[in-house]
Amino acid sequence: MFVDRTGGEKPDHRNIKSMKKARVLILGGGFGGLYAALEFEKQRDPDIEVTLISEENFFLFTPMLHEVAASDLDLTHIVNPIRKMLRHVRFFEGEIQSIDLSDQRVVVAHGFNQHTHALEYDHIVFALGCVTNFYNIPGLHERAVTMKSLGDAIALRNRLIEHLEEGDTECAGNDREPLLTFVVAGGGFAGVETIGSINDFLKEALPFYPNLRPEMVRVVLVHPGEFVLPELGEELGRYTSRKLAERGVEIHPNTKVKGLTPREVQLTDDTRISSCTLVWTAGTSPHPLLNQLDLPKERNRLKANAAMGVEGFPGVWALGDCAVIPDEKEGYQPSTAQHASREG
Repeated sequence: MFVDRTGGEKPDHRNIKSMKKARVLILGGGFGGLYAALEFEKQRDPDIEVTLISEENFFLFTPMLHEVAASDLDLTHIVNPIRKMLRHVRFFEGEIQSIDLSDQRVVVAHGFNQHTHALEYDHIVFALGCVTNFYNIPGLHERAVTMKSLGDAIALRNRLIEHLEEGDTECAGNDREPLLTFVVAGGGFAGVETIGSINDFLKEALPFYPNLRPEMVRVVLVHPGEFVLPELGEELGRYTSRKLAERGVEIHPNTKVKGLTPREVQLTDDTRISSCTLVWTAGTSPHPLLNQLDLPKERNRLKANAAMGVEGFPGVWALGDCAVIPDEKEGYQPSTAQHASREG
């Protein structure tokens, strides 16, 4: 402080900068981003101003999407309003348009007219997650059902019901095979959980459709590996494969989808499955915003150290599916919700 000619105290503008709060922007409202915000919420540090940016104003518990699709859970059970969870951390619902690392500024669009705001930061946390990767397979982007959002789960549930209704009609005799054959691509956690839920839902619903018999319904899992759930190792993966087969799931191992038409799924072993429904859980890629950034990357994800900092870029942090983070065994942290929440 210094004294002016009137004897009053005035702030020393040379120290104004040091008196400012540290501004933290968290990009993404998934497991990593939200749990990081919740940690700041607990601390309530008066010297830190935290803002969470997300395209949705709710947190979605994605590991249970398949249960909504199968009507085992009401959608309200896996959705929680972010504003209800954060009282001290600021929240901004919007779509991130651009990121300027040199000026430390993020441009976000929101509203019906996509009005933009420029938000400045001192620290930025990348928790953008991943997006569905269709690998340029013909027909996949236009026709496949994905399982990434609440809308996807509801759309799949509606499709299952619509196909049972249509298949039950007398005039659908020639269309029952593609209508009642449901294919899931991908034998990871999402694919196995989805195929299991679909199979259970169809079995429970079938008695209410007098013109349909169990042998008319076909549930197929396509997986590029020899056994499902490779994340859990061979013993558990083969056990799961056997259990799925016992429950009537048809598994096509060591193969992939190579094309999709309105009535057919084409596989790399030249198998053609007559089906109108393919659920795609077989591929993800990092958020496209990362392509804008001149930051260290590995496997197209941000390369972070064990403390989740991006080397050579102070104040830049990355976690979750959009980051590559080393573990203690000279490998990398898995891209799962459990690890993302702990990183946050």
